[in-house]
Amino acid sequence: MTNLDLCYMPASEALRRFKAKQLSPVELMQAVIDRAEATKETINCFTFTHFDEAMKLARKAEAKYARGARTGALEGLPIGIKDESYIKGKPTSHGSLLTRDAVCGHTSTMNERIIKAGGIVHARTATPEFSCAGYTWSRRWGVTRNPWNPDFTPGGSSGGAAATLASGTSAIATGSD
Repeated sequence: MTNLDLCYMPASEALRRFKAKQLSPVELMQAVIDRAEATKETINCFTFTHFDEAMKLARKAEAKYARGARTGALEGLPIGIKDESYIKGKPTSHGSLLTRDAVCGHTSTMNERIIKAGGIVHARTATPEFSCAGYTWSRRWGVTRNPWNPDFTPGGSSGGAAATLASGTSAIATGSD
C-alpha cells in the first residue's frame, strides 16, 4: 500500500486496521502530513498546522492500540478542524486580518468531543472571512483551490474542509453551514 493509498483510505477502514495492528496511527499521520506538504502551495487548504504535536499524539494512540487499551471512536485519526471553531490555547482566525492574533480561551463542544474521542487535530482548514462566502478566499490566507481542478473553487464556506478531504490531507474534517 502506498502513502497515497493511506491518504485516501476511509476513516472507518483506518480505524479497523489500527485495531487489527495492520496500520499505525503514526504511519497514517506521516502520510497525510507528507501529502499536505506536497500540496500546500497548490491547494492551500490549511490556515494553521500542528504537525509536531499531531505526531506526538499519533505515537500515544499507537501505544494504546499496541497494548490493547481502550481507544476512543476516532483514536489516532488526523482531523482537520475548520478555522472558525475554537480550541483552547490555539489560534482561530476566522479567515480575517482582524483576528490574526486571537488565541482561544475555551474549546467548542464539537471540538471537545472530537478530541475526547481520540481524534488528532493536525490542522485548521481555510474559510473565507467570517465564513461568509460561497468560495474560500481571504486576504489573510489567499485562495483555496479544488484539488481535482485547481482552476475551480472547492466552494465555501467550508472549502478548506472540502479541499483537505479531496486532497487526502485529513481523514475527517469539520465544516459548517
